[in-house]
Amino acid sequence: MRRSTPVNGKVEAMRQVLTMEDVVGTKVLIQLNREAFELLDLPGVYSEKFAANVTGLDELGMWIEHPNYKVVPVFDDQDAYIAPENRIEESHRAVVLIRWDYIHTVIQFPERRGWRAGANESDIGFKPRNNGDVTKEDSGG
Repeated sequence: MRRSTPVNGKVEAMRQVLTMEDVVGTKVLIQLNREAFELLDLPGVYSEKFAANVTGLDELGMWIEHPNYKVVPVFDDQDAYIAPENRIEESHRAVVLIRWDYIHTVIQFPERRGWRAGANESDIGFKPRNNGDVTKEDSGG
């Protein structure tokens, strides 16, 4: 939605008015409150501040994409048990719900093109650890 915004008493510019629904399908910077960050313990998120693609919103919170969620299956496709020594880690695209009360701030850059929160675009917001060393850039901050 666009509306005219008065500047110095005159309408000189058109400014975009955004709502939360406008963030669906975009990349945003999310800042969790400290308690939520510690409670959630999301794989690949090493700071309260991280970038993510928003896939949806509802009354519970914001749905975000985790492009590389790791799981280790205990049962195979035929429901047969897999012994621990035969289990293999798999990566899957996942959608994660972040409850509204966990979110401190959401920042969107509506006019910025090609915005990248980190060095690897395929790992938006969710970064693997680098031998335990996490930099500000690694965590999306």
